[in-house]
Amino acid sequence: MRKILAVRNSWLWFAGLLCAVAVLLSAVKVEAQAMKTTEFTQNVKSVYFPFNVYKKVTDPTVLDSDAEWLKQHADSHLWIQGYADVRGDIFYNLVLSYRRAQFVKTALAKRGVDASRIDYATGWGKLYPVCEAHDDSCFQKNRYVDILEPQMLMLPQM
Repeated sequence: MRKILAVRNSWLWFAGLLCAVAVLLSAVKVEAQAMKTTEFTQNVKSVYFPFNVYKKVTDPTVLDSDAEWLKQHADSHLWIQGYADVRGDIFYNLVLSYRRAQFVKTALAKRGVDASRIDYATGWGKLYPVCEAHDDSCFQKNRYVDILEPQMLMLPQM
């Protein structure tokens, strides 16, 4: 009877050890991903657009520096999301923000970023404003394109 209990306890100890190792490895992976995400967000900036325009950015140097950093760090896939300010109807702003996202995708490819890394480029229109006021500075904050890694979006794991 004692041998059976000893074997049962050793399995419990082993199972506990496996659970602890799994938790530790998971924590290390999450911490490494957080460091990578922080580096990405510090170096890849949003690209802003003038009112009613999708083929011209307000500061082309931002697009150039984003492309340079992305070329040097070619180990990740990208999602590009365009946005518009609250003026105009929903359909118009969806199309405008989509065209902005496509413009940035094309501009990055022209600057040497591998287009196969860009998995997704779309526009959200005025659906997710970052500023709610109705003045020119707020409108400008909502006319932008984000370049993100898919894991930065906090989507549920499948």
